[in-house]
Amino acid sequence: MNKKEKILLTVTLLMVALLFVKSFLLDEVKPKTEDELRFKQFVEKAVDENMGGFLKRNSIVKYRIVSIEQISQEGVSRIQYLDEQGKEYIEGTIRGQYRAKVRVYFLHLIPYREIKVLSREK
Repeated sequence: MNKKEKILLTVTLLMVALLFVKSFLLDEVKPKTEDELRFKQFVEKAVDENMGGFLKRNSIVKYRIVSIEQISQEGVSRIQYLDEQGKEYIEGTIRGQYRAKVRVYFLHLIPYREIKVLSREK
């Protein structure tokens, strides 16, 4: 192996390592408030129900919520979220309207698609 090939191999391995760290450790959002946590649970349920198919059933793709933002403080949104025991979904409300960005990963590592989910407006 000549010097250029070694440099190229080193850079490639470094980029794969950075992609691994970004995809597995940095991309998942950490909710700051109770309403954000409830909205995150709502988005996870909505994505699981609506995004099926061969790739999802065979665990070839993975969905991660990468951002949650409150786009309006007016009104309330009706959503479903997990109860305090975390066993079943209950219907409830959160203040304002939220938007989440969901990223789809091929082979749990390579991002290839983004989906935006809005909370329901009452």
